[in-house]
Amino acid sequence: MVRVETLPRRLKGVMATTAFVAALSVVLPSGAAVAREGEVQALYSASFMGIGIAKGSLSIKVDRGAYAAKLHISTAGLARIVSSEESFVDAKGYVGRSLVPSTYELMSRGDTVTQVSMSLGGGNVRSLRAIPELIEREDRVPVTSAAKRRVVDPLSAAILPVVRDDKDVCDRTLPVFDGWTRYDIKLSYTSTDAVDIPGYKGDAVHCSARWVPVAGHREGTKSTEYMRDNRDLDVWFVPMAEGRVMVPSKISVKTMRGMLLVVATQFGENAKLGKVEQASN
Repeated sequence: MVRVETLPRRLKGVMATTAFVAALSVVLPSGAAVAREGEVQALYSASFMGIGIAKGSLSIKVDRGAYAAKLHISTAGLARIVSSEESFVDAKGYVGRSLVPSTYELMSRGDTVTQVSMSLGGGNVRSLRAIPELIEREDRVPVTSAAKRRVVDPLSAAILPVVRDDKDVCDRTLPVFDGWTRYDIKLSYTSTDAVDIPGYKGDAVHCSARWVPVAGHREGTKSTEYMRDNRDLDVWFVPMAEGRVMVPSKISVKTMRGMLLVVATQFGENAKLGKVEQASN
C-alpha cells in the first residue's frame, strides 16, 4: 500500500531540483505555441504509482540577461486528505556564458515549516539560512565551504546556457546546493521524441539523469545507495518563449517505493491554476 503521508516532502525535493530543469535554446521547432518573449508559463500534475498527489505551476522570465523563476507546488488528490502542504520557490540571477544565480528562497508550509534563504555571488554561497538545521550524524558527509562553491540553487538549475542542438541540452552536469545538501545531476542525451500537449506540439528532448551525492547526505544508507545507483531517472524538455527557453514536459523517477511521474498539462497564457480549475468546474 502507498504511504501517501510520506509523499509531499519527497515530491517537493524532486520537483525543486531534478524535476524542474530547463535550458536556454536557440531554435523553436514548428508547431510550438508562441509565448510572450522571454516568458514561460507551465502547469504540472504529479502522481505516485498512478495516484494523483500534487500540482505545480512554473513561471520563468528572461529579460536583458537577467532571469526570475517562480515555482508553486501544492498537494492534491488523496495526498491532500492526509497532509495539506504548499511550497513556494523563487530564484533570481543572470545568464551569461554560464548561469550566475544571486538569490534563492524556499518556503514550505504544512505539518512542518521548511525555509531556505540563500544569496550567491559568482557561483559561491555568501549567506545561508536553512530551517530546520541539518541534523549531525556520524555517517553524514560534512558540508564544507568547498561544497558551497561553484554551485547553483535547485530552481536556477531550471535555466541553462544556450545550446546548439538537442544533444547539448542534455550532455552537462548541474552542481546543485539546496541549503542542506550538495549533489550533482548528470544529464545525458537519449532521444528526441514527438509530443502533443495543450499549448505545445513538436519535439521533446529526452535526457536520462543520474544523482551523484557530494556532501550533506548520509553515506551508506539504503536511500543514498539506491538513488546513487538509480538509472530510472528521465526528463523530457520542450522549447518555449519563442525558442529562448526549454522546460520539462515530463519527469519520471523510480523511487524505492514506486514510480513518480510529473507531467506538463498546459503551456502558455492559459497555464494558470485559476483558469484551469475554473474550466474544470
